[in-house]
Amino acid sequence: MTLASASVRMNVLLPADVARDLRAQVPPRKRARFVAEAVARELRRLELQAALDDSAGAWEDADHPELIDGAAIDRWIAEGRAQMNWDRREES
Repeated sequence: MTLASASVRMNVLLPADVARDLRAQVPPRKRARFVAEAVARELRRLELQAALDDSAGAWEDADHPELIDGAAIDRWIAEGRAQMNWDRREES
């Protein structure tokens, strides 16, 4: 949601207790924005969940023997840092 995006009027029915809590917690002229931000946040969460569901099973341990245990992971990180000279200061 961006400030520049056009607004569209929608009628949404809320359960009475949710509407009561919304009125109690959010000032009148800020409710539409509050609801829009909550809906946008939930839509992003649903998109992320769908992406996670789609990628489930993509990782196979057999494809990554370099990451089989803690010691192997530490070795893999150290090798990567050494290749990038990550722990070395640049001399001027």
